[in-house]
Amino acid sequence: MPLRRLATSAWIPMVATTLGTAAILLHSGVSGADLGRYGLYLAGAVALPGIFMWRLLLAGFHSDEDRPPTWLEDLSLGTIFGFGLQLPVYLLGVWIGVPLLFLLLPALALGVGLATPLGRRVWALRTEKMDIRASWALALVILYGVGWLARNSFVLRPLALPPHRSPSIDETFHQALISELMHRFPPQIPFLLGTPLDYHWFVHAQLAASSWATRIQSDVMLRQMLPATLLALTVLGLAAVALRLSGRPLAAVVAPALLVAGGLYLTGPHYPAWVFNESFLSKRLVSSPSQAYGFMMALPAILLILEVLRPDRKASRLTWFALAVTLFALAGAKATFIPLFLSGALAVWLLRLAVVRTLDRTVSGLLVLLVIVAAFAQLVLFGGNSGSLSFEPFMTVESAIATQRIQDTPVAHIAMTVSLLIGWLLYGVGALGLSRQGRWRDPRAVWMLASIPPGIVVALVFFRSGYSQLWFQRSTAELVVLLSAWGLSHLLPNPLTTRAALRLAAMAATVGLLAYAGSSYLESGKPDLAVATFPELIFTITMPVAIVTVVLLLRRGHKQDARVPAPSLAVLVILVLGLGAAHVYAFAYDTITQRAAPERAYPPLFAAGGTAAATWLAHHSSPDEVVSTNAHCLYRKGSCDNRHFWISAFTERRIVIEGWGYTAATNASAEPGLASATLPVPFPNRLAVNDAAFRRPSPATIRRLVSRYDIRWLFVSKDYPVDLAGLSDLTDIVDKRFHNANYAVFEVLTETPPSSDVSGTG
Repeated sequence: MPLRRLATSAWIPMVATTLGTAAILLHSGVSGADLGRYGLYLAGAVALPGIFMWRLLLAGFHSDEDRPPTWLEDLSLGTIFGFGLQLPVYLLGVWIGVPLLFLLLPALALGVGLATPLGRRVWALRTEKMDIRASWALALVILYGVGWLARNSFVLRPLALPPHRSPSIDETFHQALISELMHRFPPQIPFLLGTPLDYHWFVHAQLAASSWATRIQSDVMLRQMLPATLLALTVLGLAAVALRLSGRPLAAVVAPALLVAGGLYLTGPHYPAWVFNESFLSKRLVSSPSQAYGFMMALPAILLILEVLRPDRKASRLTWFALAVTLFALAGAKATFIPLFLSGALAVWLLRLAVVRTLDRTVSGLLVLLVIVAAFAQLVLFGGNSGSLSFEPFMTVESAIATQRIQDTPVAHIAMTVSLLIGWLLYGVGALGLSRQGRWRDPRAVWMLASIPPGIVVALVFFRSGYSQLWFQRSTAELVVLLSAWGLSHLLPNPLTTRAALRLAAMAATVGLLAYAGSSYLESGKPDLAVATFPELIFTITMPVAIVTVVLLLRRGHKQDARVPAPSLAVLVILVLGLGAAHVYAFAYDTITQRAAPERAYPPLFAAGGTAAATWLAHHSSPDEVVSTNAHCLYRKGSCDNRHFWISAFTERRIVIEGWGYTAATNASAEPGLASATLPVPFPNRLAVNDAAFRRPSPATIRRLVSRYDIRWLFVSKDYPVDLAGLSDLTDIVDKRFHNANYAVFEVLTETPPSSDVSGTG
């Protein structure tokens, strides 16, 4: 390849991004061997079959003269589609005892793709080149995001935890679900035997599949590999959607840049905004893999919905089929997206019915498909559970005020509400561009505009302990930035010269610097950086108001004096969006000055030797054997924290009753003001039968436990009530197979016939 052609190739930025991401992960402790294995798995087992099927199903896109796909679209969305293809094959493999069955997919893709005329035509489909400037810009967005994660998350949860630290509670929860889906299907909640798994578990199944293929430990995947992968694919996939929607590389850069760094909260550069003001790039990208996975999996569905609603062409049957696949894959990834999409489709359907006075078959088909997917998610995946959301208007605002220790006044309520809405929606201000020439009437614009308000309304008028109502608000983010990038593309000249682009970027950077300086000044006087103050809320509100005011004054001045410049609507939008650059300045300053990231102290989940005992049991028992334990609560300030998951996580076995947090049975007893982590055990009779075998060991108590729950192993923690001497004396019933200073493992020898009473009723 000639040197000049190489320099303008859009593949060079992709290679640079891959190498840069790998360097960051290596520096963060990931081994080169793990990186190599995961790279091969991602390219061969996910991307190869996914891209092939994406191109096969959507071959008609490649004949589209108006919006021909680039390699970015096929590579990013095809890879994401590959995750959706792999999952059902993997689950079938686990069910029949062949978990690596999904490796047939790349073999089939290679065989069909190389050995058949159809396959060769698929690979030969015309694909457009990607704009080199946009490619480098996307590379910078990805590297910025991965670098942010390394500095603000990876370093706080290193792969080699020091002896005085243990995994977080949520990490052991996710590890427990991964271990369940590595060995058993249909899945249950492993730490509460017989309880259906009514959670967004598709990401855990995906991690289980990658674990089978690569043998990479789940903590490595959860803490570093998966977040970096999901971030990169979300950036690239969102860019592809924005490019297809607008036809402009500018939008392909703006949308992911806004998602990664556009959220506005001027409550201090070091304020942990991950609870209420959370932007996409936050600690939840690591601590909540289901939400991060949902962001990624939503993108193929969004693109295909936009394609179905496209007013200038009719979608093919294969497009509809691909849409159905992506929606079902999204339903189990993060179902909060589905009701939002459904609300948008209903709005388009009603608008068409009111304006055109006819039933639009396309919109009706989309509406029916979304209803079916929503029903599938609610009835099949989540067992009809409501999630225990309660109708408590503005309880989110009240909780935000209380946690920030701001005086509860009507003014504070208004300020907090407006501040939250600005943080959630301000980076969508570019949508103003759709007001020109009535572009908001486009059914694609109507669908996105109507899908966003339900997520905001749920976040404000419903409530659940743990702030689960906010997942709906977070799920609107991609639609907000897509609207903003699409609208901005209509405000700016086409083509946009380099000089004009640099001038606009300088404006945005200047506003961001001012916002950073102001929030830093306010933060400098705070004793607690984790708490927002009332002046910071006011500053968050007044900054965009000040920008709008200045622009309006300049426009008024221009009318009176032509020598005064008249800022355009595009300039106003750029200035407001530039406020989000404050976070980029904060990251850059802290990185240059090497400011230490604040370390959150997690209380230890288990005593020394806990993982050794659990992994011994994992290696010396069958995946179908059931374990009983005397460890149930994490005792904090004298109360029982029911989120005890680490034994099922590390033993990879189902437990009669370990903890009971994060389950529908527990959440059913939720009360206002009572934290879900302190809710009582839903099956007290089961707990009594279980603990009797440890506290009062005898042939009768152990046989009763075996008879009811078919247990084979007893996992004993010496930190919890147990008659260890009494257990050790029952040598004709149990055999001590492992022990250390804090734990012991007994194998049950009795042949008492098992009972079928493991239905979750106690």
